[in-house]
Amino acid sequence: MAFKERTKSMHLRIYEILASRMRLDKEDFYYYLNLKKGYEGECRFDGLTEKLGAKCIVLNDLQLEIRRSSLQIDALLICEGKIVLYEIKNYGGVHHWGLEEFTKQSGTTLENPSLQLTKTKVRLRKLLKSMGYSMEIEAFIIYVNPEFSIWGAPCEGDSILPGQISEHFRELQNMKPVTNPELEKLAQALVECHDPEYPSKLVKYEYEKMNKGINCPKCELLVQNFCRRSHVCESCGKKMMIQKAISNSISDFQILFPDEKLTTKRLADWCGTEDTNRVYKVLKREYQAAGSESGRYYIPLNKQPMPTRYVD
Repeated sequence: MAFKERTKSMHLRIYEILASRMRLDKEDFYYYLNLKKGYEGECRFDGLTEKLGAKCIVLNDLQLEIRRSSLQIDALLICEGKIVLYEIKNYGGVHHWGLEEFTKQSGTTLENPSLQLTKTKVRLRKLLKSMGYSMEIEAFIIYVNPEFSIWGAPCEGDSILPGQISEHFRELQNMKPVTNPELEKLAQALVECHDPEYPSKLVKYEYEKMNKGINCPKCELLVQNFCRRSHVCESCGKKMMIQKAISNSISDFQILFPDEKLTTKRLADWCGTEDTNRVYKVLKREYQAAGSESGRYYIPLNKQPMPTRYVD
């Protein structure tokens, strides 16, 4: 198990919800697809590090800062005597290598990941020094998609291609297990520096312009005016339990509109139903009521209600 597990970022979670409820413009849509594909690649990489056991301390998805410069790390392994830093790429298809850019067969260009990796390595070294640590840092770009290939890349460098991944991890398996307690202290210090709320640019959205309904858990199709305990998705055939889907939709609402109060009327509209009683049952079971009867709203369990009132 990783010392710091990877979780889906709130940034990606917001885009997932928006993509199912509104039409993203072309730029935002492709940005969302890249976020999603990147996360899938990172999860594939995590399957490799899980096999290392006590050989290293694994920290996933660190968002750090040094001297007001951001430092985002996909994966970091703390080993006896060194740190191994990874930039994970889930690119697919044929690319042509360039010192500054990769070029796809379609003509699309991508920034050479080595440029960002160099900055990350330098900033990490500065951060470690400010924390009182001096360790060797090895840095790699690892291409986890088996369908990725690149022409013209130098034989020696910081890239680990799909065909080299197995050999790379066999070498890591030959390392001595981590026994130095100072390394665990370093891992804890880095986790404490992690900022999950680091600002990210998001697409603008408004409640009134969003489609309403409950999502199919498989294909994200929105369903409205449901009337039974379960529903079979018209798009993918997935059977969905309505109460669970309502609960998930309420959670989505909280993510997009964290400052809005949860009222039965508002959430019934959000879920695309006129049957407020079905929404009320979920709220009553999973949340606690606050406010007077005429202005009742719901808050997560064990959270103190806000002092202001809101009329349902």
